[in-house]
Amino acid sequence: MKLILKIFFVLFCVFVQAQKKHYFLIDSETKVRKKVKDSTSAVKFLDSLAQNNYFFTQLKEVKKIGDSTEIIYDKGKNFNETYVNLSDSISQRTKIQKEFFTKNLDSTKKTINKTYIDDGFAFSRIKTKYKGQKKGYPIVELEINKNDKRTIDNFVVKGYTSVPKRFMKNLEKEFKGKTYDDKNLIAINKSFQGHQFVTLERPPQTLFTKDSTSIFLFMEKKKTNSFDGVIGFGNDKTDKFTLNGTLNVNFRNIFNSFETVNLYWQRNPDKGQTFDLQADVPYLFKSNVGLNMKVNIFRQDSTYANVKALPAFYYHINSRNKIGFRGTFESSTIIDTLYVQGKDYNKKGLGIWYEMVETD
Repeated sequence: MKLILKIFFVLFCVFVQAQKKHYFLIDSETKVRKKVKDSTSAVKFLDSLAQNNYFFTQLKEVKKIGDSTEIIYDKGKNFNETYVNLSDSISQRTKIQKEFFTKNLDSTKKTINKTYIDDGFAFSRIKTKYKGQKKGYPIVELEINKNDKRTIDNFVVKGYTSVPKRFMKNLEKEFKGKTYDDKNLIAINKSFQGHQFVTLERPPQTLFTKDSTSIFLFMEKKKTNSFDGVIGFGNDKTDKFTLNGTLNVNFRNIFNSFETVNLYWQRNPDKGQTFDLQADVPYLFKSNVGLNMKVNIFRQDSTYANVKALPAFYYHINSRNKIGFRGTFESSTIIDTLYVQGKDYNKKGLGIWYEMVETD
């Protein structure tokens, strides 16, 4: 039984191989030989020549040699200088006259097609029809196959996916539903240029499906944390033990919320001291409201001390603009009672501030 099955399998393979046909397209001028899958593919190739300005393509001969079919053709002259007739829809959209002569048909077709692509018809195609001759030049009619209009439907984050949800919602709010064109793609890419916390590993990529257009963002987290400082021990003028030095710490986006914390501290042996803290949390409770806090403490040896606090709340108008309220609270106190050149004071204030960031 096994022997019979083996013989049957061999005979079946021979039969299939015998039924397999080969098709070759041969240019009669250049002798270039091109293999195609079947006769349908051969017909499509010959039809495509007319779309590339070979309007007088001729089928010269068809040869059958065993299981091979050779199709010999002459594509003729490439006519890039032609008389053009535009369809009513193209003429109205592009504001170009319906009939004219062009010395570069390829350039004309690209210009017309780009107009439709900029309108969101990403898969538009210009169809060329040969309509005859005039003064030794072909007359062609151009029609548009627009397909479906494309808009930006959603964003897909790859790579660094822990970006704040509110940041992505703001990005979608700005671009979702807009026409899919080069202008908006450049604007999306530009919104990440010079960003403090993230960068794009590559330009935005697009995935087209039948019903949607998705923009893929390949993000990378910027590593901008820094720590620098020198801490020492010594004695002051009264030979008391003191802690001196400088400390500069910068933390950025540690908790993946685009937060920033900058801390600077400096103290000298004479008890002069500076403490500066700046913190910014842009998306409080996953909202567009942010908090900014600045605290500065300055002490001039044992003479006086100054404390200043600048709390602020702000709202993200968009990815580049924000507006908010800022308070000012300042207190200065004389420590040395013998220092008569100054006096204590307190200061309070409230203001509105606006910030715009423009990328380079």
